[in-house]
Amino acid sequence: MEAAIDMAESGHLVLGTLHTKSCAETIDRIINFYELRDQASVKYLLSSLLKLIISQRLIRGTSGNLVLLPEVMVVDNVVAGCIRKEKFSVSELEDAIQSSLGKGNVSLINALAELYVNNKITLEQAKSQLEEKNLEVLNRTIMQMKMKLMQ
Repeated sequence: MEAAIDMAESGHLVLGTLHTKSCAETIDRIINFYELRDQASVKYLLSSLLKLIISQRLIRGTSGNLVLLPEVMVVDNVVAGCIRKEKFSVSELEDAIQSSLGKGNVSLINALAELYVNNKITLEQAKSQLEEKNLEVLNRTIMQMKMKLMQ
């Protein structure tokens, strides 16, 4: 992790992989690589060096094939601010991704809603990928997408 941060600080493009379930969990995992005393400086470095995180899941589709479920987090000022906070919050970062969709972000909720509206997955499959607190947002997003298709 330190080598990747050092390379990024010197202006190199650094690509890496981590086994996490979401963009926000990726940030949390990177921060937790470090001791508590070093985490504040790591958060500052991440917030200034990171440009983009892509998270991918494969889930079984309605046709039996695997379907890509992407999540994209563009690190803008809002996301950087969430990363720098003293008490890092995965759910707060997920909310920042959801609220900044026009900036290139693809939230997990929107990706699930799009797959469902396009009949690639079932509603049950979509709901199984989310925590209970996000189900209402998923339902609202699905309704909005269906309304746009009708217009």
